[in-house]
Amino acid sequence: MADFDVVLVGSGPGGYVAAIHAARQGARVGIVEQKETEWGGTCLNWGCIPTKTLVQSAEVLRTVRRAAEYGVKVAEPEIDWGAMQARKDKVVGGLRQGVMGLLKANGVEMITGRGRLAGPGRVAVDGRELAGRNVILAPGSVVARPPFPGADLGVSSDEILSLPKVPESLVVIGGGVVGMEFAGIFSLLGTKVTVVEMLDQLLTPLDPDIAQRFQQLMAKRGVTFHVGARVQAVEKGEAGFRVNLEGAQLEAEQVLVATGRRPNTADLGLEEAGVAVERGAIQVDRHLRTNLEGVYAIGDATMISMLAHTASYQGEVAVHNALGEHPVSADYTAIPACIYTEPEIAYVGKSEAQARAEGLEPRVGSFPFAALGRALVLGETDGLVKVVADPEGYVLGVTIMGPRATDLIAEGVLAVHQGMSAAELTHAVHAHPTLPEALAEAALDVDGRAVHISPRRKRAG
Repeated sequence: MADFDVVLVGSGPGGYVAAIHAARQGARVGIVEQKETEWGGTCLNWGCIPTKTLVQSAEVLRTVRRAAEYGVKVAEPEIDWGAMQARKDKVVGGLRQGVMGLLKANGVEMITGRGRLAGPGRVAVDGRELAGRNVILAPGSVVARPPFPGADLGVSSDEILSLPKVPESLVVIGGGVVGMEFAGIFSLLGTKVTVVEMLDQLLTPLDPDIAQRFQQLMAKRGVTFHVGARVQAVEKGEAGFRVNLEGAQLEAEQVLVATGRRPNTADLGLEEAGVAVERGAIQVDRHLRTNLEGVYAIGDATMISMLAHTASYQGEVAVHNALGEHPVSADYTAIPACIYTEPEIAYVGKSEAQARAEGLEPRVGSFPFAALGRALVLGETDGLVKVVADPEGYVLGVTIMGPRATDLIAEGVLAVHQGMSAAELTHAVHAHPTLPEALAEAALDVDGRAVHISPRRKRAG
């Protein structure tokens, strides 16, 4: 008889959420995590939570510096990097204990050690073999180092969280989400930040129009950009490090290498067990099943969508399919992406550029936060909301750059998920004065009916 109905390898937002879902369906569940200090996975310990905690500290600093704009007199604030780090560690530690407490409260057996797939229904953990009717692999991802010389001299997104002090200058290699979030944090803390991005725009696949506006805002705040530039090498320099580009050379106290992550599938026993893998990513079907009977995979290790909330969603789908009689398919149509910069950015579904690239003729509405009462009250008027609809008016996607964009995107997710039209979105009454009114106005603008901006010019003829 199997020891468990479900055995999970990895306790990140995919693994622990799947474990709880399975336990609440009455399953006997075991979950494996390689170290006692890593329960909760990358997102909790080195990714989402610690970075957003530092973002919040930087935002508080910015707000205090702007206090005079709101009629409040304060002394010039001082940065206490040690206290910021301590707060970050306290938040992370509390949430880690919370995850462990939830697993225990749901009767999930927690096993600490390196888990390896030993075959269908078998997981080996440091000499112990766990037998399960189903196995869900959720090992997550690790930092990927680029191949140029000296890449290992720069700090990774994990390591930069524990720098002993705020650097005077920083070169960020990689203009994706991770790179831009840290560029934002350290620029607000007073660091001279330079960003190097190989592609022609930041934050791909973000709407190019929004990406360009964001770059302009960051440039006004003193961040320097080298877009469409390749790093040749990183070397030690007199004052820190030297970053060699094609035709340029940059000097900085610290270098952050933020060029992405790769599946954490090495030494997982996949090849020996016969699990199909492509470029390190575990191959799954729409039910999250691998090619091995009773073995599922979720999260970053599949490289379908390397987001914490996608992993949680996949975990729920995988558990349903492992324990239920009628399989369901994972649907990634309405997965939101959130970027915790200043201003925040969030998007879901198709951008205008993506819709046009697919041969569609989208109808697009937009609304600037500069015209919104609540944004003016908050003193946060940078950015806009953009709604993309198909020719019949059904919402294909929403992109937001502005105050609390990462919270506001939830309404856009609902609209895309439910196949709502822009008109249906506007028919829902939005409270005044609130930030979500900007989404309603952008939806009205799909038909040229936005109230609080000037009407569109009539087309000739």
